Amino acid sequence: MAINCQTNISKTDENHRSVEFTVSISEMEKLFDKGVSEFRKQVSMKGFRPGQVPKQLFVSRFGDEVYRETVDRVVNEDLKNEFEKIVETWKADEKLEVAAPAEHGDLQAERGQDLVYKLDIALNKPLAVQGYKDLGIKVPAIVVAEEEVNDVVQGLRKRLAKNFSVNRPSKNGDIVKGKYLRQAIDGEEKPLPENSDFELEISEEINLKELKEALTGVSAGQEKEFAIHYPNDYPNAEFKGKTADYRVEITEVCELELPAQDEEFYSIAGAKNEADLKSKISNDILREKRQRACQIALKDAFDKLIAQNPFPVLEEQIKYTAERSLQQHHQHHDHEHEHDEEIKISKEQLDTMRPDISRAIQEDRILRAIVEQESLKPTQAQVDARIQEIADSARMDFALAKDAMRKNGQINKLRESLKLELAQNLLIGESLPEKTQENV
Repeated sequence: MAINCQTNISKTDENHRSVEFTVSISEMEKLFDKGVSEFRKQVSMKGFRPGQVPKQLFVSRFGDEVYRETVDRVVNEDLKNEFEKIVETWKADEKLEVAAPAEHGDLQAERGQDLVYKLDIALNKPLAVQGYKDLGIKVPAIVVAEEEVNDVVQGLRKRLAKNFSVNRPSKNGDIVKGKYLRQAIDGEEKPLPENSDFELEISEEINLKELKEALTGVSAGQEKEFAIHYPNDYPNAEFKGKTADYRVEITEVCELELPAQDEEFYSIAGAKNEADLKSKISNDILREKRQRACQIALKDAFDKLIAQNPFPVLEEQIKYTAERSLQQHHQHHDHEHEHDEEIKISKEQLDTMRPDISRAIQEDRILRAIVEQESLKPTQAQVDARIQEIADSARMDFALAKDAMRKNGQINKLRESLKLELAQNLLIGESLPEKTQENV
């Protein structure tokens, strides 16, 4: 039964509204009396049978507590339901979207007065995206070179290689093991890493020429001093553009013994033979390259669409998204305390996260608008193709994987995800793969 209250709705601007509820004294007293009747049945006092405490005595003893319970029920149940009905009306009639959970405003709840409660909410207006059909952005043709495949095969052989100590100076292809004895950055002594041991293969993949030269020609038991001048674009900020002096002790030089490319090797690699292995590697490289190329094309597409379709990104949505992201990160890394109190974000954290979150919100709203405008939805073959990918990754039978996803509701989530992918692919001229009926 709906509560008897007055509702006043006001608009702060196009994206913000306030709803103020007023529950009269008489209505609150009626609800209070109802609460008293309920609680009296549960209370016993000396000299009275359970549930038979006189109302006046009960109110004098427990009235404040019952009124607080009444207010809590009115605010968190009755008025919450009324507010949700109003919001649903806005969503249905005006196509508004809730940007973030409503914020609780003032609450006046003194007994003997009207109860006044206010809620503020941020809303996104409907978005009609223009110009997404003629962006002229395409994913370039992708080619996988034989050398790339061979490099992966060689890398796999190295991971499966055995190494054995050699009593000679190190050379290209060897593994050098040692430990740090001293470290200084721009002349300032620095503490050694907690784990001061290191292990490094001397190869062309070492980007720091000075490091490769320092570890070439060294032998076990030798100490070596050398300096490295780190470039200005070095990823580790502690070393970027600086000079570091090191002293290390070489503890072991090892030579790699690569496995032969025989039947056992291909079996370990999950392939039937050399051709099968190279085909799988080529497909993996092709898929990764296409994903990178698609991401680059999508970034260009979003850059254009955001410029052509400006709309506000509400601060409430940015903050809510950031807090939810931190909460999920906290739960993922601290399972013992995943039910602790809600994490609040600091201003510094929010300022750091704002650009990326703002961009993600813009992209998401654009995609969802295109889904709506184009009435996009995946075919069953496209859904099955994605389930097949998931099943293959988990090494599960397709039918078993599909049945499990249906039971836990994951297929519906998958369909929603594929809708967004269809919108993405529309922007860059791509299409989702489909699972043929013969393979279902």
